[in-house]
Amino acid sequence: MIRHLYMLLALFILFAFSACATKTPEKKTPDSPDKAKILTPFEQLSFKSEGKTVFEDEGKFILIEGSKCMQRDNGAEAATVLQWIEMPGYVDSATVVLNGWDLRYLQKDREVNSMKADIIHSKLVKSAGSSFLVFEVQGKLDDQNRAGAYEFCVFYSGFGYRSVWFDAAIEWDYNGIEASALQNKAQGAVATVENLGSKGTLKGNDVIAIIPRGFDFQFDDTFECELRFPPCKWADRADYRLLQAAYSLSQTGASPNRDGSPHWVTQTIFKDNDTRTHRIKTRAAQIRGSSVKLRADFLALNPRAGKTATCRKNTDGIVRTQTFRINDLPYDYAVPMLTGWDLSYECEHQQVQRAGIWIHDIHFNPEANSLEYQVSSILRDQDGAPSFNAAHRITVLGLNRLPSPEQHRTPKIEIKLREQ
Repeated sequence: MIRHLYMLLALFILFAFSACATKTPEKKTPDSPDKAKILTPFEQLSFKSEGKTVFEDEGKFILIEGSKCMQRDNGAEAATVLQWIEMPGYVDSATVVLNGWDLRYLQKDREVNSMKADIIHSKLVKSAGSSFLVFEVQGKLDDQNRAGAYEFCVFYSGFGYRSVWFDAAIEWDYNGIEASALQNKAQGAVATVENLGSKGTLKGNDVIAIIPRGFDFQFDDTFECELRFPPCKWADRADYRLLQAAYSLSQTGASPNRDGSPHWVTQTIFKDNDTRTHRIKTRAAQIRGSSVKLRADFLALNPRAGKTATCRKNTDGIVRTQTFRINDLPYDYAVPMLTGWDLSYECEHQQVQRAGIWIHDIHFNPEANSLEYQVSSILRDQDGAPSFNAAHRITVLGLNRLPSPEQHRTPKIEIKLREQ
């Protein structure tokens, strides 16, 4: 117990946290469950994660999945989720993957100024023979006036391993690698953010995998007139109905470029019926080494043009869940990563009450070399009509063990001196 208290105190000092939040709003949308009061950062750290162990090879590797939600009274500040997962004592390397998000207005549907789900910090803390994976996540859903109360839920997968069994190094784990861009409307609806790592990072048989950590979309400030006071304002925060939001992280391959630098590209879409100037921010971490393997997949993003000729205005405002299975994975261990998603209304742009996509119920079977998971998605306005379209892509991070530590340990040389 004392060990846990010391750990919590250390973690509280480690992160720079937001101020205490106020109580949750009383009005709810039909599908918004009752939640407890918003916890302070220290209160959040006082509760152990309810993550579920997906797979464990004791003494070598563990994969855990989980989720956590937080509410805010308005959009003036991001909803901050602080989470810690107790790992087995043998874990000396670990990190977390952003494997989904769920954002909803709590009182009514609204137009959107920004959407965000971002793991801004992650760190493995060792204490008295125990390991704790700690991470801080920020989520946001706000309109022009930041008046709407909202809820943010993060879905994550944390994995850890004993490094003596692997040639694998987790890098840029604490802050991640951040990239940002301003997408002018003249550039089109698909924004491209390119990342090029340091020259000479990868050598020999090293392979690299990029770990998705977050996104942040925001419509650019503009001049706008509305029926309000004051009616017009220069450089005003602009909000619009939403037609499509999408994200796709892709690698050119698991191998480095000729100069040994890793390379990856993130493409995004954030639009209403028209194409608007908006800002994009992405975050990622990376893992590299000869034990790292990659089964990459790419989601091609196709921007919607607006209202379609045929539109079924049916009601479908419920979470849609599907099961997927990946076979023939030649890895000792496999971690699914949500590296592509695309959400769009079926007919034309609408106000937003809820939007999200996440993977869950992961099952890894090393004997059958298979990975199974479920993906859930939702995009709806207040009345749930019209329906929505959803697509996703999974990149599988594979890890293969080295020979047993006893086999690749440097042999001990003993020298005996003969007495004269």
